[in-house]
Amino acid sequence: MTETALTDRWVAVTRACAQINQAAERVLSERHGLCASAFEIMDVMAHADGWIRAGELSSRASRSQPQVSRLLAQMVGAGYAERKPCSSDRRGFDVRLTPSGRELFSRSVDTMETVLREVAENSAEVRDVMGLTVTRE
Repeated sequence: MTETALTDRWVAVTRACAQINQAAERVLSERHGLCASAFEIMDVMAHADGWIRAGELSSRASRSQPQVSRLLAQMVGAGYAERKPCSSDRRGFDVRLTPSGRELFSRSVDTMETVLREVAENSAEVRDVMGLTVTRE
């Protein structure tokens, strides 16, 4: 491995992530009124079995605790998530997606799949980082 191989790879991953996030932010906002951070938090909640500790969301998602708290407040206000006091720790609270939140997340997953396919089709760097090959018809 060359002296800069890891750095070169990290730069490629960073650039590919930026391309994906830019496209995701634009399309998720236009079609669903979501940001990529909210999508990621919804993904964690959708894969949780029922209620999940709000504090656990920041460790499972790549978001800070203040960012998770702000986004959760917005989701609760919009009716996409609900929260209740945590039974084991009165300082914390548990959250889960509401039925309308699950529906929004389901639609946004379809959108993300489309975005990812389109970005990968148009970017060799993204394909490489994601380990994909593209077949053109």
